[in-house]
Amino acid sequence: MSTTILLAGATGLVGSAVLPLLLADARVGKVVALVRRPLSTEHIKLEQWVGQDLQDALKPTPVDAVICCLGTTIKKAGSQAAFIAVDRTLPLGIARWAKAQAVPTFCIISAIGADAGSRIFYSRVKGEVEQELEAMHFQSLALFQPSVLTGPRKEKRLGEGFGSGVLKLAGPLLAGAWANYRVMAHDVLAVALVQSVLAPVPGTRRYRYREIQQLAG
Repeated sequence: MSTTILLAGATGLVGSAVLPLLLADARVGKVVALVRRPLSTEHIKLEQWVGQDLQDALKPTPVDAVICCLGTTIKKAGSQAAFIAVDRTLPLGIARWAKAQAVPTFCIISAIGADAGSRIFYSRVKGEVEQELEAMHFQSLALFQPSVLTGPRKEKRLGEGFGSGVLKLAGPLLAGAWANYRVMAHDVLAVALVQSVLAPVPGTRRYRYREIQQLAG
């Protein structure tokens, strides 16, 4: 039986790597890309839901799973409020739509250190999103918590680039829980995301560095 998957964030670093994987997978019958502007990609499996307000672009059409790759930085967003709109309000709005459509599987990119009780704004917002998603009780909820991701970004993130370089050098020395902070290639995460929705695990599961690597094979 073919699977229909809704992909939010198909133009970002990870989402743009997830899309071709889904289209090429024989287990996937349809990919619904939730986008603000039409994609240049054309494929018999691809359907696009387009709208400046992504929540308004959602349709009362059930899918089998959602992969949410939405995310920004405070610097790019311009303010904490704008960051919350992208990283909290929008993903949770999509999740509520998914619950209303009885979608069984929800998968999202969060971040290592996500904690609703954190004093760090970024980590707190990510933790709050995870907390609210867990309260929705999806049949399968996959929370991915990578550290710094490498890959061809459209915008330059100088601070992140420096941090990535430092973590790459320190990677072999990071052991135990610190191994979760190792740098990860964006396409490895993309493979793991796809696998998580095509072979969903019941309940809530968090994937950090080692689990993501294992899932990606």
